[in-house]
Amino acid sequence: MKVFHFLSKEHGLQALKNQRLKVATINELNDPFELLAADLSNKKERQNFLAWKNEISKKIGFLCFSLNKRNPLLWSHYAQKHKGLALEFEVSDELVIPVRYRQTRQKLDLEAIRKEGGFSASLAERLGSTKYIDWEYEDEVRVPVDLTDCINENRLLFRSFKEIIDLVKVHAGPLCDISRSEVESQLPKGQRVTLHFTRTAFRSFTVVKQHRKKTIEIEGKC
Repeated sequence: MKVFHFLSKEHGLQALKNQRLKVATINELNDPFELLAADLSNKKERQNFLAWKNEISKKIGFLCFSLNKRNPLLWSHYAQKHKGLALEFEVSDELVIPVRYRQTRQKLDLEAIRKEGGFSASLAERLGSTKYIDWEYEDEVRVPVDLTDCINENRLLFRSFKEIIDLVKVHAGPLCDISRSEVESQLPKGQRVTLHFTRTAFRSFTVVKQHRKKTIEIEGKC
């Protein structure tokens, strides 16, 4: 499966150099409804859910990707207003959790959940992959990450991606001024990627490949 991770130019080059991505921890995600997609109108159950969310957030994080590299909102929101990069990876379908988008909160059978032993990993996966429908433009998929496997650097968590996903391409945003030498200087020796340039489309509100600029095959030398 092809997936895309959007970054500023600076952070994109750092990701290439260190071969790692920043892990999105649950309590720091930009959606306050993370893991809270259920109907929580019952006060007692709401308190239980919040406590459960805090516990899960200490154990699990996500590497977040999109299936869509053409949406200009993604470039604007996550790639330095079109000046950044989209890193393209190949990832096994088995590792990926697709995000589902809903108009309304989920009704859960709390009694059944209790009989099955309470809050479980499967319930965390179910709620952790459910978002409000207005987020649908992101076309998001997630790879769950055990936080104990992460690198803690200045209170930020990173996960080496070499062991779980394969970097194949670097897409430069329509306003990105990146050069071959900048990418080449950050890639580890022997690492190969292709550098693609993009532009805004002429007939639609999308970001497309810039055919006037050649795709560049790059092999790291540092």
